[in-house]
Amino acid sequence: MQRQVFFPFFRNYLPVMLSSLMAVLCLLDPHIPKTIPLAFLLFSLFLFLWIRSGNKASIANKTLVRAEEEPEKPKKRDELVQNLFALEKFKEELISYNDPDLISLSIVNYLESKVPTQFVRVYTWDEEEAHFRCRPYPKESDESSIWSVPIFDPFLLWLSDREGIHLKENFENEISASHIKIKNAAINFFDRTESKLVATLAMKSSLVGFILFGKHKEDQAFGIQDIEHILEILSVSLMSLSNSIIYQRLVNLTETLEAKVKERTKELEEAQSQLVQSEKMASLGIMVAGIAHEINTPAAVINGSSDNLEINLDYTFSHLADLRILIENEELRTTYLDLLNGLIRDELKGKVDPKDKFKLKKEIKQKLIQEGLTESDAVELSGFLVEQSIPQKDKEILLIKKIGGKEIYDLLKNNISLHRNIKNIKYAIKNIVRIVKALKYYSHLGQSSYTDADIHEGIENTLVIMQNQIKQGVEIERHYGNLPHIKCNIDELNQVWTNLITNAIHAMKKTNNPKLTIFTRVIGDEYIMVGFEDNGSGIPHEIKDKIWDPFFTTKDQGEGSGLGLGIVKGIIEKHKGRIEVESEPSKTRFLVYLPLEGPGDLPSLPKEILRG
Repeated sequence: MQRQVFFPFFRNYLPVMLSSLMAVLCLLDPHIPKTIPLAFLLFSLFLFLWIRSGNKASIANKTLVRAEEEPEKPKKRDELVQNLFALEKFKEELISYNDPDLISLSIVNYLESKVPTQFVRVYTWDEEEAHFRCRPYPKESDESSIWSVPIFDPFLLWLSDREGIHLKENFENEISASHIKIKNAAINFFDRTESKLVATLAMKSSLVGFILFGKHKEDQAFGIQDIEHILEILSVSLMSLSNSIIYQRLVNLTETLEAKVKERTKELEEAQSQLVQSEKMASLGIMVAGIAHEINTPAAVINGSSDNLEINLDYTFSHLADLRILIENEELRTTYLDLLNGLIRDELKGKVDPKDKFKLKKEIKQKLIQEGLTESDAVELSGFLVEQSIPQKDKEILLIKKIGGKEIYDLLKNNISLHRNIKNIKYAIKNIVRIVKALKYYSHLGQSSYTDADIHEGIENTLVIMQNQIKQGVEIERHYGNLPHIKCNIDELNQVWTNLITNAIHAMKKTNNPKLTIFTRVIGDEYIMVGFEDNGSGIPHEIKDKIWDPFFTTKDQGEGSGLGLGIVKGIIEKHKGRIEVESEPSKTRFLVYLPLEGPGDLPSLPKEILRG
């Protein structure tokens, strides 16, 4: 019998085995490109799937042959074959759908045809509502608990770690210790949803959804055959629903992105009316990328902290019974709250030198062992005290551990983590608000008139917007004078500061210790001066007069179009000001002179004032 099974298997899968062996041998040889073993692996996978599909067809054919050879049980075997084909057809149909509602409806129809139950309902996680909702959702719903179940339901939390099928009667009869622990919540869940059986759709201890079954039509317990029908489709149902939910999210995201792309395209088409505007949009694109990078960091902090908060809240809700220990013991409660509040407000934390951490942990560990703790507990508590920078609070933490036990100690750590995550979210939001505020000031959308503006504020907001480029090793030094507000078009001047700072950053690409100095002062009674000095490569004397010409650039291909300084000069002259450049190796200065009262009827800036 073993020979009959082994040799056909060996003969069928020999090409797969040889191809896989070739892939392994190619991987071991460092001189062979990695694409070759990858090609062998893909070929092996293709052969395996092809052979397996052939085997499935062969099995089905053999089943039919055996059914014909045994006339004594033709009806039963015909039903078996029909069930197999119906199951395969159902699975293929399920995988082909992208709509969670259609998939759920197919699951309901299939199970109702196989399991004698009053109803079958499929529930999946709804991120917008933060509930598990029935699919397809009834159009005229009374919003009762039958159609929607909250995430914090204790029985659902229990189910997330226990895949499979669970019967109401098991909890009523208290089949196991785990059933006893959650008995009341489980029975309440079954009564509320009017169900008798629940099948979980879980993935890596995460509950994607579940299937509810009503009362058996013959008013009896569900049999083994009923359970088998349910188990047959659980995995494919989970896979199909998960894929369809992800697909729907991608479709929604794509539609949103398409709308944004159309909106941006329209703006770009309008901007193409002038060649100068295209240069402005190019620089704006660089800034948007930088802003996206700057916002991404605090957004990642918020995302990570929110995930941790969810864990903290789940822990807190599942350990509410431990609070009884704190409530009953006043000394323990006072010590616990003093330690927790001190850590939250950073009132207890001292300075612990990283070099002394190991030594300090060892000393505290020995001290705690002498107080009667086990070595493992002493290691845990000493590590906690040193990492929280509160080595002097060993008595308090010892009291919490001895009286409150592991439950209160873990609750303290969880509460500290909860407050730390909230603090991180607040800090991240503050950074995002700072960036958005700077961007709003920088853009001044729709403003084209001349108004009184703070030049220093405009420069600082421009630096915030360009932070992603500037922070790559560039030192910013400021020497600001006492400037009054001037009448100007702040939107246009922001473009001037952007172009001058961008040029300085490009000039310092190959400079060790790059440094940009920004200085301002009042010139005479009617003008101010804004200067930008960098220690970059400088501007050669022979091209110094060409830098203002359109399309002239010394940057590498793809880094600039040569319109930036032309735009700067045009804006400054529009303000009846002047821009000058002084350059030598390792020192380039751009000096911008602007009138205090705006262009008006003021004549252009005389050269003799420049020397002042």
